[in-house]
Amino acid sequence: MRNFLLFFTKPVIGGALSLIGLLEILFSIPSSYLNYQISLWIIVLVIGIIILFYYFWKRIKILYYIKTYTSDSFGGSYMYKWHWVRSSFTTNVYGYFPDRIDVMETTKLNPNIPVIDCVHHYIENKDLLQEYIMFSLYNKVENTKQTNLFMQQLHHLEEHYSKQRNSI
Repeated sequence: MRNFLLFFTKPVIGGALSLIGLLEILFSIPSSYLNYQISLWIIVLVIGIIILFYYFWKRIKILYYIKTYTSDSFGGSYMYKWHWVRSSFTTNVYGYFPDRIDVMETTKLNPNIPVIDCVHHYIENKDLLQEYIMFSLYNKVENTKQTNLFMQQLHHLEEHYSKQRNSI
């Protein structure tokens, strides 16, 4: 058991010491400031707290977007609204799945707000729409450069095909 623990603690201690050495070289910190003894359990505790904080922050973001992201328009399509349900299907995002997808007609919106109707159409494939909604949620939570570019391409494709269908 001791060898097992040493297998994991030596890289952690080595990484911490190399980071301290790198900081000492970069910022010209005198080594007399770094002679304090820090227990390994304090380092592990701090790293554990950082990991737990990241996990809880991500869960809070997911719950926030599940609560607020319930309607959207994709490309040149109508506004859709849906409800998120907890799901154990293989096709879900963060354990949630969009269900009861409805189209919001322009007359159901506030009549005082002018709505410009151009190239609107219904998305006929409900499975693709659900996947699109799930990926939009993933993009909102993760917000990486790759997912943002992919979402832009999906929006452009949707607009292009909606214009093609309406011109025919």
